[in-house]
Amino acid sequence: LQLIKITALGFYGPAAYLSDTWNRLDFFIVCAGCAEYLLQEYLGNINLTAIRTFRVLRPLRAVNRIPSMRILVNLLLDTLPMLGNVLLLCFFVFFIFGIVGVQLWAGLLRFVLKYSFIS
Repeated sequence: LQLIKITALGFYGPAAYLSDTWNRLDFFIVCAGCAEYLLQEYLGNINLTAIRTFRVLRPLRAVNRIPSMRILVNLLLDTLPMLGNVLLLCFFVFFIFGIVGVQLWAGLLRFVLKYSFIS
């Protein structure tokens, strides 16, 4: 299916297959799968865990085929910059609680650990 689409649109250019970002992702996933297959077939028993991590991206190929899924993923990606302030606030709160916790319980577990191994 990818080869037909590439042949119809052309490979590179203003209105070609690789001009769309989702098609680039799809092409990358297909190439990673082909590379994994070829390396396993011709080189035998080698460790391909680095290439197999790209299998996680395979469900994203459905984004190209289902328009509502594409809208949903685009909306999620558009909200990521807005989450920066929320993440910064969470980091600040956790940091403050960490400092308070270290100050309140500093050294209290030292005696518990010291004497628990003696008995």
